[in-house]
Amino acid sequence: MPKNLPKILRIGLLLSEKAEYGRGVLRGIADFAKDQPHCRFRVVSPDRNGIDAMLAWQPDGMVAMLNRKKLIPRLLALGKPVVHVCRPVGVAGMLCVQSDDLAVGRLGAEHLLERGATTYGFVGLSEGAYVQVRADAFCRTIGETGQACILFQPLGKEPGARDCAALAQWLQRCPKPLAVMTCNDVCGRLVLETAKQAGLKIPDEVAVLGVDNEDPMSRLVWPGLSSVNLATDEIGHKAAALLHRALAGAVRSTTSILIPPLGVVVRGSTRQLALEDPVLARVIAAIHESAGSPLSVGDLLQQVPVSRISLERRFRRYLDRTPAQEIRRVRIAQARQLLMATDLPLKSIAERCGFAAASRLIEAFRRETGSTPSAYRVRMARNRE
Repeated sequence: MPKNLPKILRIGLLLSEKAEYGRGVLRGIADFAKDQPHCRFRVVSPDRNGIDAMLAWQPDGMVAMLNRKKLIPRLLALGKPVVHVCRPVGVAGMLCVQSDDLAVGRLGAEHLLERGATTYGFVGLSEGAYVQVRADAFCRTIGETGQACILFQPLGKEPGARDCAALAQWLQRCPKPLAVMTCNDVCGRLVLETAKQAGLKIPDEVAVLGVDNEDPMSRLVWPGLSSVNLATDEIGHKAAALLHRALAGAVRSTTSILIPPLGVVVRGSTRQLALEDPVLARVIAAIHESAGSPLSVGDLLQQVPVSRISLERRFRRYLDRTPAQEIRRVRIAQARQLLMATDLPLKSIAERCGFAAASRLIEAFRRETGSTPSAYRVRMARNRE
């Protein structure tokens, strides 16, 4: 512990545990905390009552996720360093560690462009600066390919019957097939359910992509909501580390760190492949949902009651490839999207796509595409220009 810090640090956490973003940030802070025995943490809700609780507790510093601009002055009245993990609307000059929302929007567009839809759309809620940033990046990326992108009017923070009726009419009116990105999974589930109630086929007529990868909620809504997976654990860890350095006087008061997303977790709402074989469908789902972690054919066999030979035959019959080839294909698809949507170095992309090292990614990428990842990234950038 730096000598200029007190023996005990009181760290306030104004974070919501209701959503995956807040839970992930808390996981990252907990990972940081295991090596900081001099820190004491207190979690409160990011609202007026939570700020009042912090006023009474008098923390040395805070990590906060506040979407309501009018609460910021009350928070700053504490006179303590604050690291924001979700930049409030219209507020500048702060310590901030948050998701790279430009990269989120671009990644969502790259994923949906692979579906080859006729129309692309974005649906957001009327809360938070992140919504507009993701929408702008999504529409710009779609537009760069010569395709049109339609923005639906922002839904209310808590959409009612009138909002849902307008959304249903919009979904029915848009030319099909339609591919929709939403600002988060809450909005994604609403769009998915509204489309189904309107009699639209998922994903053949309407494909839907969310953000946050809220599990198990994303799997409970049929046929499963595909979602951009945010690096919330990393955000939490870096936010806590930044606050720690700020309390020691080692950082500027306007430091901003953006963390790129991990990738897309593909489920039924955007999956292009419809399979009659339930065993194979289950295995394919497991491959997509585990694309960012090491996965072997042996791991797949533990999830289904079939032999290795039987699984190999099913893959050959329906997909004309082996399970190992499918695992590699999904990982390379994830890598392609990250290469186009982010500026992440190859080492980080390899980690996000389940490769043990950048060299393994380069080898597999060349085998699958005939190009190196770096050459592919340059070529795609030139095509966009």
